[in-house]
Amino acid sequence: MILLPTLLLTLAAIASPVHLSSEQQVAVLQEAQTAYELGIELQTSDPVASKEAFRRSANRFNVLVNDGIENGKLWYDLGNAQLQSGEIGESIAAYLSAKRYIPSDGRVEANLEYARSSITYPITGESSTSILKRLAFWHSSLPTQVRLALGLTLWCSFWGCITIRLFKVIPGFKTVTIMLGLSAMAFGVSVGADIADQYQGHGVLTAQEVIVRKGNGLNYDAMFKEPIHEGIEFKILGRRSNWLHIQLPNGVEGWIEKDNAQIVTLSSESKKHS
Repeated sequence: MILLPTLLLTLAAIASPVHLSSEQQVAVLQEAQTAYELGIELQTSDPVASKEAFRRSANRFNVLVNDGIENGKLWYDLGNAQLQSGEIGESIAAYLSAKRYIPSDGRVEANLEYARSSITYPITGESSTSILKRLAFWHSSLPTQVRLALGLTLWCSFWGCITIRLFKVIPGFKTVTIMLGLSAMAFGVSVGADIADQYQGHGVLTAQEVIVRKGNGLNYDAMFKEPIHEGIEFKILGRRSNWLHIQLPNGVEGWIEKDNAQIVTLSSESKKHS
């Protein structure tokens, strides 16, 4: 009779995730930072040992991510360690995750662009010089918080003008009011697009070579003559078993094994599938 409860408790303990204590988290963080500093010191004198130190640093930062710690600074530090150790795909995914938390941090954007420039065979999006894209340059150049603040200011000004116009007619006031309203709506749509994008599944290829197939199985033909490479970003259109239905930057859709990529979302699902 005693064996059954004991067995159940043992199974429950195995099934429950074990989290690090605060002291353990601090120790792991110190190990990660120490390894990173060592990697910096050895970059010139011993590049091989330097890369190994960066790899250890990335591993320790990853321990904290896997333990449930989610913040922009941690993702940024992880991305730096991965970039220095040559893990281009993982570093891009980490920087993208960091941007979810600290979108206006210029260091994250700069390092992300550097990591992207390190991709061996990039796939670029379709170039567009449409009037819409040229007019909406501010969508990508201004942080979400700034666009939100501007939108709210314009919206309040719009209603303020309407209130004033109820009591006094001023030449040209109607045009100004309409422009304020349209501008506020534009900023609102821009911020709404950002929010929607936060919950749109994205990913980055982390395997050195990935075969994109026409269906979710090894029996399907490849989409391209040659595999595509680490670091290429994509949107997730769907999932089936161990496969991801993706859209590449050039608009091409296909299927990849999810073990070859890292998913980037607001949740802890952004950890690598292995």
